Order: sequence, then structure tokens, then C-alpha cells
Amino acid sequence: MENTLVPGDFIVVNKFAYSFSTPREIPIINFPIPHTEIITTGKPSKKDLVIFEFPKGFYRDSLKNNSKFIKRIVACPHDTLQIINKEFFINNKNIKLPPTIKISEENMRGGWVKEEGIYPPGCKWNRDNYGPIVIPAKGDTIQITPQNFEWWQSVIVMDFGERSLISEGSVITLQGKPIKEYVLTQDHYFVVGDNLDMSMDSRYFGFITDKMIVGEAMFIYWSVNQDKVAPGPLGFLSAIRSDRIFRGIE
Repeated sequence: MENTLVPGDFIVVNKFAYSFSTPREIPIINFPIPHTEIITTGKPSKKDLVIFEFPKGFYRDSLKNNSKFIKRIVACPHDTLQIINKEFFINNKNIKLPPTIKISEENMRGGWVKEEGIYPPGCKWNRDNYGPIVIPAKGDTIQITPQNFEWWQSVIVMDFGERSLISEGSVITLQGKPIKEYVLTQDHYFVVGDNLDMSMDSRYFGFITDKMIVGEAMFIYWSVNQDKVAPGPLGFLSAIRSDRIFRGIE
């Protein structure tokens, strides 16, 4: 998230920005538990910095599953997103991102370059030239075929869990029942990191859903540079970044 956030920043998160719900995890040990939304308090918007649960199943290792990420929303349900030479276009209009975003003009990947690992599987895009792609919305009906199975698999898995959608030849089953279409039950969002060239974000793992969002980042309440701790019992004072304390996050 450089330069918006740097290692050593401690931030305040508004967990009631979008909904009020039962706890997502057991305090202290951070063990995830099923949670229920009680009331909706708002909707995520473009440019919001959100904390969310990392998509389950994207990585097999425990460091990613059940962990929390912070990224910036750049596209909301039913938006059409396209990235052209690192510039973002929403519904064919160029959007200006905050000046703190770190973008390098070096090593630009042209639109003809296909990058491995880009979402969705089978696309011929890369991190610098991406899309166009339409962000799914709750209530959308999507047609499921063997040709677009990989495209929609991760979206449906967010509703039903890993290995719920299976392709067997020309037959696609959801929880053991053949399907040809599916109605989405959640709104989806496209997020990117502010360090655009070094970010693991929706360009790689796909959309996040409203139910995955924990809250909105508000401000930095404490910041320490561990590399500048001086010797002695009060050495930590030299590492405090006083200019970042109580700084709002845009």
C-alpha cells in the first residue's frame, strides 16, 4: 500500500462503516467463526480503503487463508473497469486516483503481453493493461457453460465454498445438482493496492464480496520505523514517526 501506508503504521478501522454484525472471529486467538449481518449501515464506494478477508482457496498456505488485507476499491457492482497503460477507466471515463498511489512508468507491459496468473483464467491481459471487465452485482443471472466455467467458478465458490462447483465434461454441477445458470447472491468489488506495481489484488485473485469486507480504514494512530530504533531503554523514541500519527487515510 505504499505510499499511502508504510510498514510500522497502526491504523483505526471503522467496522461499522458498512454493516453491524456478530463477531467474525474469537478475540486474541483470531480464530474465524461464522458471523451474521444484523443491519446494513452503508455501501462501499470507489476509492474507499477497505480491510477484507482474503479470498479462501486462492492460496493453499495458511499465511493467506483467514488473513486480512487492505486495498482500495476502484470499481463497484455493474461498473465496467479497464486499465490502459496503468490508467484506470470506469464506464469509459478516466478516474484520478489519490496522489499517494505509487506508480512506476518503468517496465510497462504493453496490451499485447499476456501475464500468467491474471484473473480471470484464460484472459490475455496483464497488470498494466487489463479488461474491460464488468463487476458482478447481487441478483445478476449468469449463464454457466464449460467454456466460461473457470471465469465464474471463483465467484460462485464465494457463496458455496471450495469444490462446490464442478465441471465434468459437458455437465456442470453445483453441490451435486446440474446447473446451466446461477443468480448471484452478493455484490462484488474490484480492489487494487496503492503500490500498483507490487500489489497482490483483484487483478490476480478476482473480486471480493460485501460479506468479505471487515471495515473501512480511517486514520493512522501510531507509526514506528523499526529500522531506526536507537540503543538504550528510550531508543524506541527515535523510531516514532510523529508526522504520521493521527494522519487521515485518503
